Amino acid sequence: MSKINAEIRKVSSILEDNMSIPNYQRPYRWTEDNTRLLLEDITQSWKEGKSSYRIGSVILNNTDLQLHIVDGQQRITTLLLILKSLESNAGSALMDSLQYRHTDSLNAIIRNKYFIDQWLQENIGNEKSSFKKYILNACEFVEIRVADLSEAFQMFDSQNGRGKELEAYNLLKAYHIRAMESNTFEEKVSCDITWEGAARYQANKESATISNLLRQLINEQLYRTRVWSRKEEAYAFDKKHIKEFKGITINKNHPIDFPYQNRELMQYVMQNYFKSLGVSINGVKSRFKNISPENINPYSLLNQNIVNGKDFFDYTETYIEIYKRLFNPEFEEMKEFKKFVQKNCKYNGSHRDGDQYLFELYKSLIILMFDKFGEEGIEKYHKTLYLLVYRLRLEKEQVRYNSVAKYPAESEILNIIEHAKSYSDLFLLEKMANKNVICKKDVTTVIEFFLEQNIRLESADERKVNLKNYSFA
Repeated sequence: MSKINAEIRKVSSILEDNMSIPNYQRPYRWTEDNTRLLLEDITQSWKEGKSSYRIGSVILNNTDLQLHIVDGQQRITTLLLILKSLESNAGSALMDSLQYRHTDSLNAIIRNKYFIDQWLQENIGNEKSSFKKYILNACEFVEIRVADLSEAFQMFDSQNGRGKELEAYNLLKAYHIRAMESNTFEEKVSCDITWEGAARYQANKESATISNLLRQLINEQLYRTRVWSRKEEAYAFDKKHIKEFKGITINKNHPIDFPYQNRELMQYVMQNYFKSLGVSINGVKSRFKNISPENINPYSLLNQNIVNGKDFFDYTETYIEIYKRLFNPEFEEMKEFKKFVQKNCKYNGSHRDGDQYLFELYKSLIILMFDKFGEEGIEKYHKTLYLLVYRLRLEKEQVRYNSVAKYPAESEILNIIEHAKSYSDLFLLEKMANKNVICKKDVTTVIEFFLEQNIRLESADERKVNLKNYSFA
């Protein structure tokens, strides 16, 4: 275990460090909202006369004569911009030496510098000198220096710039990097880059929208689908559930513990053996009809037992890629299915919480069906799955989170898909989907689709849902 040094340091002191941004770091992407929140928090502390304000922590990998920033780049950069706007020379040498290699970083720096200039003019006015002194002498970081990069990754800050805990899914990165004892430095860095890329996903360079696909996938389509597949109720993913994604560690220092783990050991050994030879196995079935993306592992299964370390990162990368190709319109695959989703899931009122709960459940069903039967399975069953989910929209005045958490467990719909060996094993889903619906809610798009599928709809209250308004040739 290498030595870890941690100390509280003033901003004026920490900005004198010879820090650098390593190549594996994500770009500087703080938004104007992030910047405003930091300014507001510092300003509030300053106006209240507090002797100190803890901004957060910075984690540095201490190698050679430089300190590589592992965590804290966003806050360090933003502070440098604030001080520049305050006409301070503090940190000027650091600002000149830091290299931002991505155009996203440069664009964010330009945008935030302009925002900071305007914000300070409106909110600080003629008190810039006093505000500058407060930032330099009262604001502070917890600086953590670690010589070993693996340990640096494990030391991720438990708080962000506003003192909020990291979300549960992000605690998994440090855990699984720590399990990569036998992997190279480059492999660890590659896993980190892929993980952070999924957390800051940008559909294309022209798009201004950045999505956290990692949080979306783990919190919803991985965690809840795994739980529902066991016929259990699935609620929100949080810290107490991260054990769902902790499994066995396979290397020379960690022999397996029980016979049931032999299967994972064999699969792990064989996959790595064939990969080292640079050969593929004939007859492997791709989930997509016309493509086989390299970052989709054909051997991964959504409900597989987790192997710690790089195997886990490959697992999450596989399902991030699947999620993107199933639901993001910039990909060419499965256009007809995407049109169906746009028409039948993005209807007027679909922004409501209850409708969003249903959409997440529908996506979980789709991904599990795709996992088992691929693109062909989606073509055959996406309408059946829609009938199973969106009947709740018609049957309930208000769709509550608890109802959606319980419904898949009570109906066993995911468990049926998980254990199906052929399409004939899915007949029960069709039978359930074609049951009569007692309508309590008038949602035109959903009602019209059910009627198109010849589902019998009965109105529970003619004052609320008048089915006579719907007619088809």
